[in-house]
Amino acid sequence: MTNVYKTTLMNILYLCKFIGIINISYILESNGLLIQSTDIIYKLLEFTRMILLIIFTYYIHKYGAFTQTINLCNVWSVIIASRISEKRVIQLMNGIIEYDQKLTSLPRFLFISQHSQKKNYWNKIFIFTLIYYVIVTLVIFKTFPPKTFDIFTISLFIVRLEFLVDVAVIFSTCFFLQQLDCRFQTLNDSWQYLLPGFISVPAGELSHFITGMTLDKIRLLHAELSDLLRIFSAGYGQMLVGFFVFSYTNTVLTFYYMIHHNAAKIEESTFIYFLNTFMIYMTSLQNVTFILSIIMAASRVHEKKRKMISYLRLIRISNLPANLKIQIKMFINQISIFESDEITAFGIFNINLNLVVSILVLLITGLITLIQLKEHPFMKQSVDSLVNYLRNITKGTNK
Repeated sequence: MTNVYKTTLMNILYLCKFIGIINISYILESNGLLIQSTDIIYKLLEFTRMILLIIFTYYIHKYGAFTQTINLCNVWSVIIASRISEKRVIQLMNGIIEYDQKLTSLPRFLFISQHSQKKNYWNKIFIFTLIYYVIVTLVIFKTFPPKTFDIFTISLFIVRLEFLVDVAVIFSTCFFLQQLDCRFQTLNDSWQYLLPGFISVPAGELSHFITGMTLDKIRLLHAELSDLLRIFSAGYGQMLVGFFVFSYTNTVLTFYYMIHHNAAKIEESTFIYFLNTFMIYMTSLQNVTFILSIIMAASRVHEKKRKMISYLRLIRISNLPANLKIQIKMFINQISIFESDEITAFGIFNINLNLVVSILVLLITGLITLIQLKEHPFMKQSVDSLVNYLRNITKGTNK
């Protein structure tokens, strides 16, 4: 479980460092812990990357459309939020390694199975995402071949900061949620195997004293996992607020522009075909997939976290020795305290399946509101800006 975590973490780190979510100076040691290097080369690389991000931002804002400005806000909100909570994120990464070291203190017979995604699982996701990125890039170039190959072309058609940031947030968020999920499941399996031992373990194999010590270790490990869950909410909460807000805004505007263009019956065939049959639907599907990935991963963690209390309630503590009764009661009280903790977006809203309904209601409400405000000068200006921008590209293509 630890080896797969270290291997996959390297790829996640490279992606986060490339886009600016994590400082380049953080390096992964052989023991799996991250430390910040003081080498001057890392500071130069960090400075160079930030300069490139600023240059790309300038050209996209200057020559891009209104929707691309919103995407830039998403990019920088994630980068700034990640830097504010960077220590929490590093604490989470190192905390999982330290937790795995403490997990070995449990008796060996409890490790019937250790749940962890195989290395190939994340490799397949990385490859599929790369293929999708290349296909979308080729479609854009085929539809709107640029007249010149400059910084604007690179930043808008090749690098595509908003997509890379979204992928980095999704991958890192789902990866750490998955790691917590697997470790909660390992504890649950250990408890299920220990449960018959309260009654039917062969004499001499597991005394009441050793059982009490094992229960105490499982209780402490469960508490530490719950603390890691809190650290996750603190480290990723601010990033997820920006991600959810701008994903929602982008989706609402995408649907609005689609309705507006269909109603206006604009006849630029290449542009309309590309916009309505590919970009709009792919962008919407992409946003929905990203959001659902986080929500489902968070829901699985909560489900595994709460399973332990159902196991505890199955025990008839009246038949147990005094020391085991105390351990069970302490465990139940501890879980009752941690049970109220939810994975949140900086405390603004909880990330669970109920969020899906809330987002759907907000999407419908926002879309209806924009349609009612279609005659507002700001909305007209945003639509005209997008249409003129895409017409200029089309004119450039036809020349």
